[in-house]
Amino acid sequence: MEKNQESNKRSAGRLINELSRAAHIYFQSEFKKYSIGHAQIRTLLFIARNEGISQLELSKYLNLDKSSISSQLQILEKNGYISKHTSENDARLHQTTITDKTREILEPLKMVFSSWTATLLDGFNESEKTKMFDYLEKMQSNAINKLDQIKKQK
Repeated sequence: MEKNQESNKRSAGRLINELSRAAHIYFQSEFKKYSIGHAQIRTLLFIARNEGISQLELSKYLNLDKSSISSQLQILEKNGYISKHTSENDARLHQTTITDKTREILEPLKMVFSSWTATLLDGFNESEKTKMFDYLEKMQSNAINKLDQIKKQK
């Protein structure tokens, strides 16, 4: 009975929030030397994998509003990590590409994420890692479904 009551007090949201906060602190520390924030890193890495992506596409993928993406892109452009060009097919669209400055630091940036993942998975065997990722993906799917329901209600 005590164990069941104890498990009812556990909160997945609280634990995820604490992990997210710890990751934020770690990434902030690691990326400080590049003058890039954690949110901008995610955007930058996505652009690196999808050269020529438009601001609208970025907004959809990262689930951020246009003004947030615009702000991130301005910072990245100001710091020399990306460049924006008008699309040849549609003058209203600005395509975003990474610069040589970004190409030089891509591997170290990716290593920061790999290092954090290794830290989180320390002590897990392969079976546990597989199950953990399966559970996280299911939680992600549940969250997406809930957000879709909220959007439909508006």
